[in-house]
Amino acid sequence: MGGCPPDSGAIRPRPGACPITLARAPPPAQTPAVSKHQRLFALLTIATFFEGFDTRLVSLVQPVIGREFGASKEELGVVLGLSSLGMVFAFFGIHAADRVGRRPVFLAALASYAVLTLATAFAPSLAVFTLLQVFARMAMVVELGLAYLILSEEMPPEVRGRVNGLFGGCVALGASVPDALLHPLTNLGVGWRGLFLIGAVPLVLFPFYVLQLGETEAFRARQALARATDAESSGARDSRSFGGKLAEELGRLRVLLSSAHRARLAGITSLWVLVNFWSGTALYSFTLYVFDERGWTAADLVLLPLGTIPCGLLGYSLAGLAMDRLGRRRACSLYLGIGVAATLTCYQASAGAAILAGYFALIGLGGVWAIVTTWTAELFPTELRATATGFANNLVGRFGLVFGPMVAGLLGGALRSTADAVAWLGLVLLIGIPIALSLPETNAIRLSPSDGPG
Repeated sequence: MGGCPPDSGAIRPRPGACPITLARAPPPAQTPAVSKHQRLFALLTIATFFEGFDTRLVSLVQPVIGREFGASKEELGVVLGLSSLGMVFAFFGIHAADRVGRRPVFLAALASYAVLTLATAFAPSLAVFTLLQVFARMAMVVELGLAYLILSEEMPPEVRGRVNGLFGGCVALGASVPDALLHPLTNLGVGWRGLFLIGAVPLVLFPFYVLQLGETEAFRARQALARATDAESSGARDSRSFGGKLAEELGRLRVLLSSAHRARLAGITSLWVLVNFWSGTALYSFTLYVFDERGWTAADLVLLPLGTIPCGLLGYSLAGLAMDRLGRRRACSLYLGIGVAATLTCYQASAGAAILAGYFALIGLGGVWAIVTTWTAELFPTELRATATGFANNLVGRFGLVFGPMVAGLLGGALRSTADAVAWLGLVLLIGIPIALSLPETNAIRLSPSDGPG
């Protein structure tokens, strides 16, 4: 009567062994104390509000810097794509968080992107602007990725989706603010450079984060377990050498790419490529599209946050609610399907109201980022969690964001229409639905400090 239970996508530690099932968190007997969680949420939200603010800047100022530096539409697409290349390099920063901790890497990223954003405000040429943004966006993505990871490890599992959804909404809130500021800053004579000055505000707040932000309990527990294991191991001395550390890092990557994790890593990475590609076309091309093909100006963007702010907060919050109520698979599939319809509406409508409605929907549907980010953290154990996130979202996934704007720019030039190019490219989201439905469901699993899911 033995044998294994039905396999639903759980990890098999070795051939012939029963799969390790994803442990579900029991319903809480009472409402847990949330003061510590509220403080952590506030800390991370303030920091990533400016990350969202800075992320929007490069795509927002495309038409303006294009005129100032004499760049064509195709060149601007290449600049946006190259600046996104820094997000690929973010893998190495996020990967380091599995070795040295979430806190030090997060703080280093926070300081770095604030300094680089400040430097961008004084860029004398398009080449310098692009170079600074490569590294600034690398730091921004490390900071944002680790913020999600910290929340995923620290928050109660039964509300993890809603917390990450609300957190993503606050990031979207930051991304909505620059639209209202470009026109008044232009009238004041500081223009797009003033936006980057504002984006450097976290530099002032940095000492506060050094004092207030702690390491996650999951990482501390895992670190203690690793120290205890090293103390009993004859290879403890070697692990302190450079060669030992390098072998440890390569070993972590080998485990991540092993048969135990390979299928889910391939699936979640594919989702990241598609979501990033869609963002690089539909979300990053909007300003260029309405300025060049609909005759809009910076003055037309001033009131845009009146729609993008509530729609962003609502869309991300609903993504969190859908994660916890429907599960990760169905929530992701729903957002991908609606994303196609919103992209077509925004870029194929001729009426201004319809364009705005489509764009507001796109902002809210950015909540799919919160879904895929949360899902990625839940699919892998603590010792691999940051590495898996960095690999799936950054080292591979962000190439979608690199090539998305480039392909949109080249196809837009060939079709002589950014609108038509983005409409066709937005259909790639349909590929993600069967991929999402094939991944294991991880709703409300407990992230064990010692061995992760299971």
